[in-house]
Amino acid sequence: MEFEDKMKRMEEINDILKNQSTSLKDSVKLFEEGMKLSKEVGKELDRIERKIEIVTTPPGEGLTNGGVDIQDFEEEK
Repeated sequence: MEFEDKMKRMEEINDILKNQSTSLKDSVKLFEEGMKLSKEVGKELDRIERKIEIVTTPPGEGLTNGGVDIQDFEEEK
């Protein structure tokens, strides 16, 4: 699932939990799904932030990529 799709699904889950009467069982399932998506999105944002830092920091300004190749940050397909 793409980043944007995960964000959209989290919004849907939020709306369902806030605005609809769902059973406790269904609410827990939706909450678990939302938490899983949230963790995945957080990891992806961290990865993207690190990639941006590497790309935008001029050489000699303290940030080193520690031998990390930008390709290491490419999305897994």
